[in-house]
Amino acid sequence: MNRTQPRLEGKTAIVTGAGSSGPGFGTGKATAILFAREGAKVLLADRAARHAEETLAAIGEEGGEASVFEADVTRAEDCRAMVDAAVERYGALHILFNNVGVTAFGTVVDVEETDWDLALDVNLKSMMLTSKYAVPRMIAAGSGSVINVSSIEG
Repeated sequence: MNRTQPRLEGKTAIVTGAGSSGPGFGTGKATAILFAREGAKVLLADRAARHAEETLAAIGEEGGEASVFEADVTRAEDCRAMVDAAVERYGALHILFNNVGVTAFGTVVDVEETDWDLALDVNLKSMMLTSKYAVPRMIAAGSGSVINVSSIEG
């Protein structure tokens, strides 16, 4: 495919779970780098900012534009602040890539209720909260996309 303009030039994206807690590339890190390669300005959101720093460095080495934002996406105030930061730093918001997930281990008879609650908060509630604050900003920008992903873990 021969393109002259990157597909996401002029767009701003938030990628949640943009860091990797271990070696290699997870979905969030790989997506953030790809979005930057395609011209997007990317807010790298992660519960631990240090996890997103490696992603930031990779994007910077390729000449892309990104910044790190530490947020717990199970908390409404963090989600609101994350969206506000993207708009303040880059002028608008066009893409929300929800990419966090955890697993509650156990069967229905032995799973711990606290583990189950955490899985629901991280895997479902976070998508609602991030979208709640992002969608109005996308409408204001004239367009937008919310992408919710899951993995074998989530």
